[in-house]
Amino acid sequence: MPSMKKIIITLGLILALAGCATTAPVKPTLDVSKLNMQLEAQLAQDEANKVYQKAVKNKLDLSKGPCLSNTLYGNEEYPETLWILDIVHNPRTAADDDPANQCSAYLTGKARNFIEMDPAGNILRVYSPLLKNN
Repeated sequence: MPSMKKIIITLGLILALAGCATTAPVKPTLDVSKLNMQLEAQLAQDEANKVYQKAVKNKLDLSKGPCLSNTLYGNEEYPETLWILDIVHNPRTAADDDPANQCSAYLTGKARNFIEMDPAGNILRVYSPLLKNN
């Protein structure tokens, strides 16, 4: 028969190991009604202008309409807050509709908001499903 000391040590180890078990953290829900999407859109546009200027300074080829940022502005944990920046032509060309030139974060649903800017740096469209007057 095992000694009382061994039983206590075994129970202690079992309890200690049970305490080490972790659960995945629960992501808190986001109350989108508390977001000021007009302000969020303006902040995203400000960031878009900075990213565009950096691309021009670095002589990035914008002629094919590349995605300039998959994480332009917002919280990557919450797609409803994340903005992307895509370069497109006006009028649109086939290159603009080519998924290879589009932002993967938007295509996969990791971001739900976008800014489209032409190669000259003009903002053509600001879209969010949470924005009024898209």
